[in-house]
Amino acid sequence: MKEEDRYPERVPKREETGITPYGIWGRLERMHMEMNRLFEEALSPFRDGNFFSPVTHSVKEEGENIVVTLEVPGIEAQNMEIDAAENYITVRGEQREERGGDEKDYRFMERRYGSFRTTIPLPKKVRPEAAEASLENNVLRITAPKKEEKQTDTVRVNVKRLPH
Repeated sequence: MKEEDRYPERVPKREETGITPYGIWGRLERMHMEMNRLFEEALSPFRDGNFFSPVTHSVKEEGENIVVTLEVPGIEAQNMEIDAAENYITVRGEQREERGGDEKDYRFMERRYGSFRTTIPLPKKVRPEAAEASLENNVLRITAPKKEEKQTDTVRVNVKRLPH
């Protein structure tokens, strides 16, 4: 049977699209990778904790201590909880503040409520039982002494030759 017989004049022939069974998967994979990249770019500020983070912090080594400082404006010491472990510190805080206006008239009153929780990884292991914290001028300072890391002695291991 001739090709002209299979494709009459009134039925248009299908044009070459260049899509092979392998080519379509490559295009789909490229599209998938591009979509992943776009989602990663869009979500990275939220994932890194920098976009809506209520507190900023810093971690540094001062001699034999690791010092973590956090800016916690408007949060009182009694409204904070600090948990220390060997390799991280978790700080939780809650702010409840009402101010202004006369209670009878309520011509003006501001309320501010909120809470935060942040876990800060430490660069070296610390002794959590000896950690101390202080709050001054809306800055929380947590000091934890570094844990003494024991140096392990190097031991040479002899290799025994086994008989065949």
